[in-house]
Amino acid sequence: MKNNIQKIRRERWKLVPEAVPTVRRNCSKCKEKREFINSMKFRVNANGKNVDVWLIYRCEKCSTTWNMSIFERSPVSAIPEEEYAGFQANDRLLAESYGRRMDLFVKNRAEAVTPEGGYWIEAEAESETGAEEGAEAGAEAGAEENVLPAESSFRRIELEVPFPMVLRLDSLLADRLGVSRSMVKRWCGQGVVVKLDREENAWKSEEKLCREKVRNGLVIGIRPVLPVPETGTMPQVCPPGLTSVKLKA
Repeated sequence: MKNNIQKIRRERWKLVPEAVPTVRRNCSKCKEKREFINSMKFRVNANGKNVDVWLIYRCEKCSTTWNMSIFERSPVSAIPEEEYAGFQANDRLLAESYGRRMDLFVKNRAEAVTPEGGYWIEAEAESETGAEEGAEAGAEAGAEENVLPAESSFRRIELEVPFPMVLRLDSLLADRLGVSRSMVKRWCGQGVVVKLDREENAWKSEEKLCREKVRNGLVIGIRPVLPVPETGTMPQVCPPGLTSVKLKA
């Protein structure tokens, strides 16, 4: 059967919290788990030609310190001069940058925590493909060909969430698309907003999708939709003359 997808707009949204992540760990002084806050200061220990660099965190209550390793026994020559000078000068932007690197939290086996607050999105459109070249291999090919009205553009959005965030999908989409959360809820229930289920090789339509927490790797799809009043009962999912294809349940 000929694939009826005309265009798939592939996008990636990277969610970056405004607040710098903290670390939740046992505090030796408090004798319980506390959040350790990025002090925006470094500890540098040079030993001959090698150097150790740590980012210093402090317990939110008692200020006990914990050092997150950045470089261990690394040759000084391997670190750019400007960056090395930044470590020695406790450059705040450098400390914030290293305090956002998930690979360092993993390396140090540290539990990263993102405080509640604002965020920004680094969005990038990866490609827009047509029916012939747009049929993807594996799970997504089977899912995508069951979704779209012909001759329209479908937004396939993959979320990149490096750090855990307390954010629901309806809030994210409402902010990003400029609609209300109730509209997003309606769209989720009516199959305008769908989720890729990789195990079942299908796009899933469910009202409770709007309540899901954003997470790394979540893939959602948005069918073409025209603006409708909040009082409307059904969204216009495609212009007149286009044929809708039933979603796979």
